[in-house]
Order: sequence, then structure tokens, then C-alpha cells
Amino acid sequence: MEAEVHVRRPALLGGLLFVVSAPVHFFVPQDVSIAISAVTLGMIGGAYIGFGAQAKDSMTLALELLVAVLFGIAALAGLLWHWIAIPLGLALHAIWDLLHHRQIIGARVPRWYIPFCVVYDLSAALFLVMLYAF
Repeated sequence: MEAEVHVRRPALLGGLLFVVSAPVHFFVPQDVSIAISAVTLGMIGGAYIGFGAQAKDSMTLALELLVAVLFGIAALAGLLWHWIAIPLGLALHAIWDLLHHRQIIGARVPRWYIPFCVVYDLSAALFLVMLYAF
């Protein structure tokens, strides 16, 4: 059996990743910032596919794939419709994280991953709303 990686202070690490990655948005035009945010949401949304594949259960993998596609659609909607779809997608991803944390649904995820991801998702969602709306 594979040993699980232990990450100390995962929420702090998620916050640090946000602080390191957010400043780029101040140095690019808004349309480029939105594109970066859309790609980020798409990548974040797809992260659970790997966890679903590890489950060795086709229903779990199918669920994770379906939800990843929905986050991809939210990212695309942010590009083609309105930027608000991206922070909404990030906030919904935080909820998806919490559902995994409580093992309510979806693949088994390392315990550290959830607080890391929730902090990043919510920080990025709030940041993007403040950046684009004001």
C-alpha cells in the first residue's frame, strides 16, 4: 500500500499559492487575465480526474469526469459569455472539495488536499470578483 503524503498547514500553502499566482493579473490586459483564470479553472476542475482513476471504480471515474467537464464549461462560459462564470466556478469547486472532504461523494482524496484547494479556490474567486467588478 502506498503511503499518503503529509502536507503541513495545507490551508496556508493554498493561500501562499494564491498570493504567488495572483499578481500576474495586475500586469496583463483584462482579456488575458480572464483567459488565464479560465485555464486555471479548467485545470483545477480536472484535478479530480486523477483521483477518480485511482478509485478503480468506473462510476467514480465517470462522476469525476462529468464534473470536470462542467468546470470546463464554466471556464469556457467565462471566456465567451461573462467573466462572472469563472469565480462562480471556483466557488462551486470549493463546495466540490468539501463534499470530497466529508466523503459524501466522489473519489477518495488526500486529507491535506481539501483545505489547500478550498483556500485557493475561494481566495481566487473573491480576488477575481474584486478585480473585474471594481
